[in-house]
Amino acid sequence: MCVRLLLYLVVLVRASSFAQMAAGNVAGVGTNFLGWQTNGPAVGWIYQLTLPSTFTNSDGKVVRRALPNSLTVMTNYAFDHFVPDSLHFHVWTNLLSRTNGHSTRIWSMRKHPSGWPKKPPIVTWDTNGLMWGMKGLTALSPCWEVEGAPGQVPVTALTRRHGYARGHGLGPEGISTALHGKKVWFLATNNSVVETTVINRITRVHAGLDYTILFFKEDLPATIQPLRVVSYTNLITKYPFNDRFLSPLLKTEQSGCVSADIPGFTLDTWKGGDSGSPNMLLLANELIFLSGRSTSGASPEMQADMDELSRIGHLNPQHYQLQYVDLSLFPSFNR
Repeated sequence: MCVRLLLYLVVLVRASSFAQMAAGNVAGVGTNFLGWQTNGPAVGWIYQLTLPSTFTNSDGKVVRRALPNSLTVMTNYAFDHFVPDSLHFHVWTNLLSRTNGHSTRIWSMRKHPSGWPKKPPIVTWDTNGLMWGMKGLTALSPCWEVEGAPGQVPVTALTRRHGYARGHGLGPEGISTALHGKKVWFLATNNSVVETTVINRITRVHAGLDYTILFFKEDLPATIQPLRVVSYTNLITKYPFNDRFLSPLLKTEQSGCVSADIPGFTLDTWKGGDSGSPNMLLLANELIFLSGRSTSGASPEMQADMDELSRIGHLNPQHYQLQYVDLSLFPSFNR
């Protein structure tokens, strides 16, 4: 409620500032309000700027502008607010409530001890991090044996038996036991390290697909929460990406931080080795998996591959299904 009030106060301040501009000239610029405009979830006002043919410089001299006409008229658009109850409003409300005084770090410590990988990594959560306390946070593996360098080629748990990683660079297409026995570590919220091993994997790198699904030796414990998922085609109607700065996603990267695509919380997430790092939607207090960095997201093909790995492991595939979130309560917008 406090953040909702804050958003409305921001709108009021902007409206007040605009009223002051419309009442007269600001720095010699005539401003004329033309009306409201929306691109879907975002609502803004259109205004006309009229630049006079001369202006006074810092030395107090009148300088003539190099204009073809005596006046130049421009029409601009300024963001004002999101449509109430839209997914954008929901995401921003929850995101802003987490930014004050928080950092982009996920783990306060993450390192390989002497003897790794026979010994597990040393990892602790950063409890002042932007994502701390969110449901699904423990699905983010801080380390696995196949990483090229710490944090590269990350693994994300999508069921208790299946981990997600990038497809390219992880071996040939199809089913393989090439990663058999490789260790993957997760971290519970009490900082206890959970170790599992890979038994089998399926890699896809064709027809728009780019992922590897790892099949673990045993179910992950209840202390590790796999991420629920959303498909891009379902999300885009509720959360159009007309401007990525208006449609933030949480994006992890190899140094152990997360970018939120908003000022003060924006990082480089496209470095070599970031491929497959999860792009996540913030829904209430939960992280929702959309896709990997430059890699594909949840799909019927991915579920079919997970089912096949489950059958090979003599498990009932119905117990290991991707869990899709329901966005039907949010309004849809045309792109």
